[in-house]
Amino acid sequence: MRKVYQGSSHYTISMGVIQPGHVPGPHKHDYEQSVVILKGKCDFHVDDKVYTFDADLDKDGGLCFMTIPAGAMHWIENPYDKPVYNMDIFFPKRTADREESVEVR
Repeated sequence: MRKVYQGSSHYTISMGVIQPGHVPGPHKHDYEQSVVILKGKCDFHVDDKVYTFDADLDKDGGLCFMTIPAGAMHWIENPYDKPVYNMDIFFPKRTADREESVEVR
């Protein structure tokens, strides 16, 4: 499930839960994307590199953060056994043109 918040004319914030086994296809944007993993373990693919994040805000304030440059091929993968809670920040503002972007507030 994903909720998109369009409270600004400058950026978009998207909150989501990535379920175990979820592997979306590789994609890229014409804009920058910052990713914040709030809780859970996942593999984040950016171009030819893979970054493993393991975050838990309930313990020591540990979250994971990265910024994906505009035009970089990327995707998140959850091959682990627990959901991943994440927040994405898109700059400049992203249009609600993707299937998961159905709840715009």
